[in-house]
Amino acid sequence: MKKLSTDGQRIVNEDGEQVILNGVNLVCKEKAKGYVDPCDESLFTWFHEQGFNVVRLGLIWDGVEPEPGVYDNEYLGRIKQQIKWAEQNDIYVFLDMHQDLYSLLYGDGAPEWATFSDDLPHVVGQIWSDAYLESPALNRALDYFWENTPATDGIGLQDHYAAMWKHAAEFFADCSNIIGYDMMNEPYPGSRGQEVFGTIIAAYAQSVMGMTEVDIDMEQLSALWFDEEKKQEILVGMADMEIYRILVESAKEASQVFEREVLAPFFNKTAAAIRSVVPDGFLMLETSYFANMGVESGLGLVQNNEGMVVHNQVFAPHGYDLVVDTEHYEIYNQDRVDLIFSTHRKVQERLNIPALIGEWGAFSNHPATFELSKSLISIFEKYLWSNTYWCWCNGFKDSPYTKALNRAYPQATGGVLVGYHYDYDTDILKVDYVPSGGETLIYHPRVALISKENVVVSGADACQIEFRPFPSSESGIVAIIAPQAEIGVTVTVGKPLLELV
Repeated sequence: MKKLSTDGQRIVNEDGEQVILNGVNLVCKEKAKGYVDPCDESLFTWFHEQGFNVVRLGLIWDGVEPEPGVYDNEYLGRIKQQIKWAEQNDIYVFLDMHQDLYSLLYGDGAPEWATFSDDLPHVVGQIWSDAYLESPALNRALDYFWENTPATDGIGLQDHYAAMWKHAAEFFADCSNIIGYDMMNEPYPGSRGQEVFGTIIAAYAQSVMGMTEVDIDMEQLSALWFDEEKKQEILVGMADMEIYRILVESAKEASQVFEREVLAPFFNKTAAAIRSVVPDGFLMLETSYFANMGVESGLGLVQNNEGMVVHNQVFAPHGYDLVVDTEHYEIYNQDRVDLIFSTHRKVQERLNIPALIGEWGAFSNHPATFELSKSLISIFEKYLWSNTYWCWCNGFKDSPYTKALNRAYPQATGGVLVGYHYDYDTDILKVDYVPSGGETLIYHPRVALISKENVVVSGADACQIEFRPFPSSESGIVAIIAPQAEIGVTVTVGKPLLELV
């Protein structure tokens, strides 16, 4: 498979073609399954037929390093098998060191030997993520990790983590389709998170409830968020974008302090360990957990020991509306979602690197998820972003949102991609780009049902057009070579669905 690199805010392949990565998360959090989703090559063949050209593939620290300094290569071998299946189906992979609630004792991630909580109680919220705000044990364990507290062998927890990443990266170094390393899923600040949450609650009390600083009782106000009925009332109040902007702006400084003072050195250390064994590959930069809801990230670029910015970095934030992991689609707010991703766009432009939205969606099988997915995909189209949907699960193939994920888009553009849009109603894709003379590869879910008459290239003469249908599938690739030009061309692929019936 063609090697990928970054060029400003674009991902390009070794032929200089601009690449859009579009795919799905495959992450097994269950220790009972050995942290590997049971599947075979047919799953990756199906991914390929759906137009997925990348998988965010989960690793679990407890699976990689079950004892201090002891690595489970059998586990890594099962992961490598999935990477090979992906390669056989022309799918790139980037590795995600996944954690939720830091440790397998509270969720998934760190092994028990790397979890120090001083015997504080663990509190489980109504929604799994509430434990970040409620659990003393979880926050103490995170604090110890961010402080690089020594494990029982005298080696710091972060040092163990970096060495574990080095071992994993070296183990997979011969997999040519691995394109990157997502160094930690949704880093949470530990007890510092209480300060971030506190600023949001205080801002809500002042802007919505009319309280003064003297009136605010943080414990009482925080309890409202953990009361399911009251929480829904608060979420309705947060539908006012003027208010919501005040809330996320209030949390910005406290969240960014963590990113600057704690997360940046951690990323530098982990990246150095990875790059010591694999000199290339994307370093995927995730934000503080709170950026998921639209708090602007203060993330900086990874630097080496000499303070120089290292190459091939990709901004990989996540974005979810506040009703994620619930069935409250009646109060799902697209304006909040737009704000979250416009904020990510602002950060991307500051960093001047490509963006790949590592997680979005997490939808149930509610019928509304088809339209919601289309709305999110239109954002990715507008910003020319890559993405991986969260996530593969049982029932995925038959869910409403999966029908939206199966869309036409330019996987590789022979030139500079200016814009594109897929119309679900007409089944027509339009792509605008400035051709360099290279090959443009367009995935279309119904290649088998269209012909050359349904592929129009406006603004260029003597274009080469070739259809490459996938075996046993209606989907496939439309390959186009347009002559190099200084002005843009528009490619239109497909025809109205009524004509396809």
